[in-house]
Amino acid sequence: MLENYQAAVNYIHSLPKFHRTNNLDNIKQALHLVGDPQNSYETIHITGTNGKGSTTNFLANLLEGTGKKVGMFTSPFIKEFNERIQINHKYISNTDLLDDVNYLKDKIGDIPLAEFEFVTILGYFYFRGRVDIAVIEAGIGAKHDKTNVITPELSIITSIDLDHEKLIGPTIQDIAREKSGIIKPNKPLITGHLHDSVRDIVEETAQQEKSPLFEFGSDFGIKNFETHDFNLSFTYYDDKMTIDSISCQGFEKTTAMNAAIAICTFLNYQRNHHKIISKQTILNNLDKNHLPGRAQIIHQDPLILMDGAHNISAVYNLINSLTKNYENKDIIVLYAGMKDKDRHEIIDQLAPKVEHIYITKLDMARSAGLGDYDLGAYSNVSFIENYRDELQKIVSSLRSEQILLITGSFYLVSDLENYFS
Repeated sequence: MLENYQAAVNYIHSLPKFHRTNNLDNIKQALHLVGDPQNSYETIHITGTNGKGSTTNFLANLLEGTGKKVGMFTSPFIKEFNERIQINHKYISNTDLLDDVNYLKDKIGDIPLAEFEFVTILGYFYFRGRVDIAVIEAGIGAKHDKTNVITPELSIITSIDLDHEKLIGPTIQDIAREKSGIIKPNKPLITGHLHDSVRDIVEETAQQEKSPLFEFGSDFGIKNFETHDFNLSFTYYDDKMTIDSISCQGFEKTTAMNAAIAICTFLNYQRNHHKIISKQTILNNLDKNHLPGRAQIIHQDPLILMDGAHNISAVYNLINSLTKNYENKDIIVLYAGMKDKDRHEIIDQLAPKVEHIYITKLDMARSAGLGDYDLGAYSNVSFIENYRDELQKIVSSLRSEQILLITGSFYLVSDLENYFS
């Protein structure tokens, strides 16, 4: 019996980090022992290379705006573990987490589970009897992802790009096949804009499953996109509705695209359930609650920004949006990357567009160190071993015409969220 909250969290983190098996047998067996809670409420399932968290949050906001009790299962956490399991944007309490971990630990017994499998079961179990619907963010991929034991009302693929190639690649086509595993028979699929190289894979899977497909740019989209001082506005449109003057925090066009994916999903859900669709509900609720670590402003003058962009497509969108919106500002970057990420391509993308990059290392085996980079190719890149020691010097030397961007890993963002707090 675990005695307190910290012991429960420590137990979860003590479980193996990687999946023991590529199939879903263990998690299905464990869920069955606790009554298959995931089948007791409606779900919406979300995967994608980038944009999962933002889309999950936007969609949960919209559903909450109709008066529903909405579960939200997401990762990673930034400030505290409880962020991963929420109801109407209220984190699972320490008491409930401790009680549920003890119960599950006892009921599941000797079934071997990885950490993410146990956390997934914990989320599904906690939501039972407490929510009307849960928005479930997949971990990696979809077909073999441990969240993929549900029959959702709708499925979402936000984007398909290169990331986690060793696990679900190596090609973008392999990644598309894996993510297409989220598609369920006769359940609508909403997607972001799909690359020509993968569109056929997604379309064919949707056709096989008789899943109606709604793709950004073809079946719905945005226009009149504008951004000013970390606020953006746009118009949403599809063949049935146009909604003007939608606004939310952010500066990247991809944020508006993720919001449009959430709106399209919400409209489909409402229509499928013969519910009233209110434009005002969308306008009032889309951006009501925010996620930390996504274009998060830490300080205004000088501007300090944190964003957990951890793959090449996310970094590309982030730095190009930032330089476009703040073309008169010099950007300083603090970056930490993992050994299994495209860190050389990321540095190549950042270096020509910023004043200086400080690369650092996290205190974990996956984190890339000095020997994992070829810094001789750059005149404006340096390595710092201990970013906490150096950070105050970097911040104190910032001028008003400069921006400090902290990016590359949610682990770095998480640690510095606490540092700046």
